[in-house]
Amino acid sequence: MRYRADYSEPQKDGATLWFARWLGGPTISKVQNCHWESHAGDVLITAFVTGEADTAFSIPAYCNYRGCRVRGYLTSSDAGDIVFRHCYY
Repeated sequence: MRYRADYSEPQKDGATLWFARWLGGPTISKVQNCHWESHAGDVLITAFVTGEADTAFSIPAYCNYRGCRVRGYLTSSDAGDIVFRHCYY
């Protein structure tokens, strides 16, 4: 499932955070130029949110990388930026 993306805000590391406007407030829906933290090298991807947050620190998400759909989650890095970490590859 993909959420709609109504407006965006830049992040200090160069990524673009997209949010959907809901009655309860804005909800993150995707991140463009997101850093893939658990992958070797400096890989930038577009991560799509797939559901509601399952904990206070992670949001389920996926990205497409070289023809593969990679499942993982969005979380914050030590610098406070939103990053993608994969679970299955």
